Amino acid sequence: MKKFKKAMALSLALAMGLSLVACGKDKDEDKETTAATTEADTEADDTEATDTEATDTDSSAEITIPSADGEAIHVYSWNEELGSRIDSHFRTKYPELSDLVIYENLDVSGTGEEYKTGIQNAINANDDNVPSIVAADNDVALYFMQQDWAIPVTDAGLTLDMYKNAYQFTIDYATVDGELKAMGWQAPAGCFVYRTDIAEDVLGASTPDEVQALVKDWDTFLETAETLKAAGKYIVSGPDDLKYAFIDQKKSPWVKDDTLNIDPCITDYLETSKKIYDNDYSLKSAMWSSEWTANMSSGDVFGYFGCTWFVQWCLAEDSHGMWNVCTGPVSFHWGGTYLVITDKCPNKELAALVLYTLCCDEDVAYDLYADDYDFPNNQAAVQKLIADGVGSNPILGGQNPLEAWDEAAKGISLQYATSYDATFNGYLDSAASTFWAEGQSVDDAIANIKEQVANAYSDITIE
Repeated sequence: MKKFKKAMALSLALAMGLSLVACGKDKDEDKETTAATTEADTEADDTEATDTEATDTDSSAEITIPSADGEAIHVYSWNEELGSRIDSHFRTKYPELSDLVIYENLDVSGTGEEYKTGIQNAINANDDNVPSIVAADNDVALYFMQQDWAIPVTDAGLTLDMYKNAYQFTIDYATVDGELKAMGWQAPAGCFVYRTDIAEDVLGASTPDEVQALVKDWDTFLETAETLKAAGKYIVSGPDDLKYAFIDQKKSPWVKDDTLNIDPCITDYLETSKKIYDNDYSLKSAMWSSEWTANMSSGDVFGYFGCTWFVQWCLAEDSHGMWNVCTGPVSFHWGGTYLVITDKCPNKELAALVLYTLCCDEDVAYDLYADDYDFPNNQAAVQKLIADGVGSNPILGGQNPLEAWDEAAKGISLQYATSYDATFNGYLDSAASTFWAEGQSVDDAIANIKEQVANAYSDITIE
């Protein structure tokens, strides 16, 4: 990929470290209102919205191919992942436009303040390197979508019909004030990733369907945990492995009417994870710790609540071939990247073509998985992959996970997402770790969360 140096203005701005605060409550209220007012329609159209049969579309008929003589655009991200996708799929498809798409890797955490600062400084500089497309990690994507410079994708010439094969949860998440503000090429559906040797030796289960029956709901999951414990095995590595599966079940936002709102899914998570901790159904390792990763190879831990990218990038290499996946007790998601177009973009037709190619083009979506095991946000492509028998993954011992991921992706709901989520989920992590270790009550853990919110947000009422 052709690399370009950033302007001195950007470097100076980054050094100044302009601080950014979290997105204001008014914009979250707008999203909550949208979710509340559309809930009835969503329920009425649930089958149509989440189980729509994928529809074949012409991959180029509806999108404008801009002139190769047009202005260049700069695509900003925090690492090289998006750059590799642009290289493999956009530049190869439109080589005549390749030099007009300049990739800027800020090489920082995608969820930290440094990335927010870097993007805002580049926007403010408004020079030749101004961002045209900004990559946004799922945890902070709403922050970027709600900035004044983030335009609806329709303003760049993209249509909702072009994106009709996307999984509904990605559409819901990126819809702000009734307008689609971003698109994503991934649909990172969650799943339960389990050891096939333990399944066979301890549970007598040799297929994903048989294992699914043993983890189909949380009561059954805990019963299976007890069976594994009797055999000296652990159903998960640590109690926080359950977090993403639970928090995606919320039926209300973290903040409602300017007031902190504790959804029942939070107490459900605390109660169930406490049973995992107290009954020694796990090795009590923290997610992303060295122990957590080592347990993938030990042969003692039955499973992890993972997702599409988790399988490809997180499972310990020496354990490859020993895993399968099933849907698990609930549908959930973990991660994902969204692409936002800015109002500073000098060539919106080109920006639209980049988004269309990565996020709407069925052929590209097909290749994303066929070439890189990157589960695409395109139901038509997924159905074609399944029909073609493409998808066998050596990390999963040759299992094709596409049907399980497709089923999970159709069951995810993100209607109540807010820009507070990543921060408040972090408060939940902190409260939960104390709750488990010190034998506190659920009320104590909730009080801990409330205290953290009160200390950080004077504009949120705590009841």
